[in-house]
Amino acid sequence: MNQKRRLTTRVAVPLLAVSIQSNEYDISGQALDISLGGIAIKCSTFDRDQVTPKGDYVREGKPLEVSLVLNLPENKKSNYALKAKCRVVYSRRLTQDECQLGMYFLEIDAVGKEHLMKFVEKHV
Repeated sequence: MNQKRRLTTRVAVPLLAVSIQSNEYDISGQALDISLGGIAIKCSTFDRDQVTPKGDYVREGKPLEVSLVLNLPENKKSNYALKAKCRVVYSRRLTQDECQLGMYFLEIDAVGKEHLMKFVEKHV
């Protein structure tokens, strides 16, 4: 068992809306769980294949990096659009029509980190 695998606590989230963007695509998904270090996202197999064709998350010998926008609820009336640069660390099929992408946060601005910390602490 790899004990170094997770250094931060992951919390299950109520399927928050996520957008994954690059020059080639803009797809939507739902967050399954999140931590201060990364996020797991559920999306359609079609959308996953746009990001990681056939599950391959290495491009030209480098790990795939994408931009992500996650709508974090602040209260009942408003959301905070967390923007992050992420590295895809896994891609797996859940069902015939659904897949899961695991991502590690590479860059989040200071305000975004504060919102993420508050969100995670609230749901632990």
